[in-house]
Amino acid sequence: MERDGHPYQSITYKTVGSLPIKLDLYLPSASSSSSKTPILVWYHGGGLLNGSRAAVKPHTYSPLEHGYALVSPDYRLAPQVPAREILTDVLDCLSFVRDKLQEHVPASSGITFDKSRICVSGSSAGGYISLLAGLYSDVPKVLLPIYPMTDCWGTFFTNPQMQGVKEGHIDKSVVAPFLDKNAEVMADNDPSSPRQLIYSYMLQEAILPELWDVEKGDEKMTIRLAIMKKGSMPPSYIVHGDADTRVGVEQADEVVQALKDIGAEVVYERLPGLDHSFDIEPKYTMDEMYAFMYKHMQ
Repeated sequence: MERDGHPYQSITYKTVGSLPIKLDLYLPSASSSSSKTPILVWYHGGGLLNGSRAAVKPHTYSPLEHGYALVSPDYRLAPQVPAREILTDVLDCLSFVRDKLQEHVPASSGITFDKSRICVSGSSAGGYISLLAGLYSDVPKVLLPIYPMTDCWGTFFTNPQMQGVKEGHIDKSVVAPFLDKNAEVMADNDPSSPRQLIYSYMLQEAILPELWDVEKGDEKMTIRLAIMKKGSMPPSYIVHGDADTRVGVEQADEVVQALKDIGAEVVYERLPGLDHSFDIEPKYTMDEMYAFMYKHMQ
């Protein structure tokens, strides 16, 4: 199979009940027989509420040209699955990438993965996931969160954010089937589905804590609090536009300060005038972010 001109294979890394949860593996365009292949694991956004592993940003392919493999996983979606259970998908995926992904690569490829060089990145909810990975998994060597959600109880998510609702007012009836916590559990929703509107509806109604099933002050699922409690994190490069209407930039501000407070290595690009998902445009190559990754993955 091929996506955006890049060959990939889909692999089931976990099955819950009858639901297979998959990742897409892209092998590098260039590799060196003298060194093992590092891996970039990239998580899609969508507020943990919608989205698909197919939604890879243009810049995310660039490490393929530097001898990196790219992994884009799915995970189960809220509110049918609470955020704490989604975290188990993340941890299971990272363990699979480290311990079992090699089994799915033909020996004829000549590629051997370097289990010690795995970077985790993602945008929006994927940025949140990358930070969770740094907190609760020993797999990531580097983190690259892009406009990350970090606190579902933050001011941004507990007040209606109509400026971020690009579609105009959304009637509850449009998304009601996807708000039902007893509805079918999904991973990898169809991008043409009305489920794609659930994030905007959440902004409109300010109901993220309810949809994630996270209590106020939760020290495990609130990134700033979890960082302060743990006291350590992998080197991190965080990018956030200061005109973001779908994840307030203060979400990143608070986490960057927490990382500084514990003495973790962090670089913060707080980009003036840029809104959410700015990097869907190919002109945003994120070169400095990837330079940070290459440096720390040596």
